[in-house]
Amino acid sequence: MVALTEGALWSILTRADRIFALVLALVAVAAVLHGRYGGEVGTALVVEIAGAAPATHALADLHRLRLRGQLGETEIEVGPEGARVVAAPCLHKLCMRRGWIRRRGDLTVCVPNGLVLRIAGAAAVDAVVR
Repeated sequence: MVALTEGALWSILTRADRIFALVLALVAVAAVLHGRYGGEVGTALVVEIAGAAPATHALADLHRLRLRGQLGETEIEVGPEGARVVAAPCLHKLCMRRGWIRRRGDLTVCVPNGLVLRIAGAAAVDAVVR
């Protein structure tokens, strides 16, 4: 088996291969950026706690919520920037590491505490079929 260096590998690619690789890389970068920065900004936070009805909170003004889950109390910061978990009783605190959620459909879940935070907003209509 012959080992190819980076320069040798690049030299055996045709012009079409190089263009294809460049286009593929640009599409991958665009997909990542759209996933991170694209989408609609939400208008409300829907809080679901195991065994309770969902509650909706507006994202218009800055406030904090204290919610009691299966393990204990979780503190959530809600504001125009979105929502995030500030303090949680769970062991690994993955819900806190998730950070701010702000786009419609974004989720933060604390499975041990039975808590789901979801950003909701008005649905945009793409098309009407009759």
